[in-house]
Amino acid sequence: MSRYLAMAKTDRHLIGYSSGNFGKNLLLGSVDVTLLFLLTDLLGVAPHSVSVLMLMVFGADLVLDLGAGLLAAWAQNRGVGYRRLIALGALPCGAAFALIYSLPLLGARNIVVIALAIIAFRAAYAIIDVPHNSLLARIASDSRARGRASGYRTVFSSAASVVIATVLVPFMGGDGRPASAGQLSMLGVVGGLAFCAAILFAAWSAREDGAAGAEGAKRQQRGDDIGGAARIAFLPKLDRLFAAMAVIALVTGFAMPVFGKMMLYIATYALHQPGLAGRLLLTITFGQLAGVALWIFLVRSHDKTVLLAASHAVAICGILFFVMAGDNAWLLTAAALIGVGFGGVFMLPWGILADITDFATFRHRERRETATFATMLVLLKAGGAGALAGIGWSLGELGYVPGVAQPESVILGMKLLAFGVPILGSIIAILTLRRLAIGHQAHARVVRANRRWA
Repeated sequence: MSRYLAMAKTDRHLIGYSSGNFGKNLLLGSVDVTLLFLLTDLLGVAPHSVSVLMLMVFGADLVLDLGAGLLAAWAQNRGVGYRRLIALGALPCGAAFALIYSLPLLGARNIVVIALAIIAFRAAYAIIDVPHNSLLARIASDSRARGRASGYRTVFSSAASVVIATVLVPFMGGDGRPASAGQLSMLGVVGGLAFCAAILFAAWSAREDGAAGAEGAKRQQRGDDIGGAARIAFLPKLDRLFAAMAVIALVTGFAMPVFGKMMLYIATYALHQPGLAGRLLLTITFGQLAGVALWIFLVRSHDKTVLLAASHAVAICGILFFVMAGDNAWLLTAAALIGVGFGGVFMLPWGILADITDFATFRHRERRETATFATMLVLLKAGGAGALAGIGWSLGELGYVPGVAQPESVILGMKLLAFGVPILGSIIAILTLRRLAIGHQAHARVVRANRRWA
C-alpha cells in the first residue's frame, strides 16, 4: 500500500508539471487554428502576402527555438533554473498572445508590424516551451515515471484542443457570426491570463528529481561539461540514438498530422459530408484521451519504445478500418481507434527523448538536454511546415479546384495523402524503433552509471 501511496504522491507532482501543456497548447493551438482567418478576413492581408509572412515566421521559429535552448542552458548553468525562466517568461508570452488578437482593434494593417507581432509571440513562446519540455528530463529519473508524465502532458494538451474546438472556433465565427474587434481583444486577454495561470502553476509544481538535481549540482561545481558555466551546447551530440529520434520526430511532425489536415477535404469531396469533419476530429481527440489512459497504464510494465511501436500499429489498423468503413457510425468508430493510436504516437516520444539524454550523457560524458529538446522542437515544427507545404503542392499537382466536384483522380490523390502518408510514416517509425534498445532496465543501469560518474 505504501508503494502505491508514494506513486500517487509522485504522480501529483508530475501532473502539476504537465498542466503547463494546457496553457501552451491553448496559446499555440489557438494561433494555429485562427491565425490564417484573422489575417485574411479580419486584417485584410492578401493570401499571397500571408504565404510570404508564414514562410518568414517559420524561418524565425527555427532560430528562436535553438536560441531558446541556449538561453535555457545558460539559465540552468547560472542557477536561474528552468522553473524560474518559465515563471519570468509567462507574462510576456501571455501579453504577446493578447497583442495578436488586439491587432484588429489597433487597426494594424502594415505587414511588417503584423510580422513583428507574430514573431514576438513565437519568441516569447519558445522561451517558455524549451525549458518546460527540458524539465521532463529533470522532474523524474525513472523511465516509467517519465512515460506517465508524457501521458499527462498529452491529456492537458487534448483538453486545450477541446476548448479550442468547442469555444474558440465558434467564437471566431464558426457559427456564422464573426466576433468584433473588441471581443477578439478580450479573447486574447482572457487566453493570455489562462495561459499564465496554467504555466505558473506548472512551474511552481515542478520539482527536480533528487538524484537528477544532485547529479547536476556536482557537474556544475566541477564545471567539466554542460553543467559548467563555460560551455553551452548549440546542438546535441549526433549519434545513432539521436538520429533515430530525429526520424521519429519527423514522422510525428510530418506524416501523422496529415490525416487530420486532410480530413476536411476527405469529408467534403470524398464522403460528401462537410459537417462530418468536425465530428471525426473531435472523436479522434476523445480517442486520444482514452489512448493516453491505456498507454499510461501499460508503461508501468512495458518499455516506451515497444508501446510507441504498438501505438503506430494501432493507428495503422484504425486508418485501414476507416478506409473500409461505410456509414458514419463505423467511421466514428474508426476515428476513435485512430485516436487511441495517436494518443501514444504523440505522447511517448517525449519520454523516450528524456531517456536518450541520459544515454547520451553516459556515452559522451556531456549532458545537452536543452540542445536536444530544442532541436527536436525544430524538427517537429519543420515536419509540420513540410506537411502543409506538401499538401498544398500535391493538391495543386492533382488539379484540385476549390468548391467544385472533384474528378476521381483528385479524390484518389486526396485519399493517398490522407491515408497513405500516415501509414507509411508509421511503418518507418516501427522499423526505426526495432533498433532502439533503451528500455526501462537499460535506462536504470545508465542512470546509476551517470550518478557514479557525476
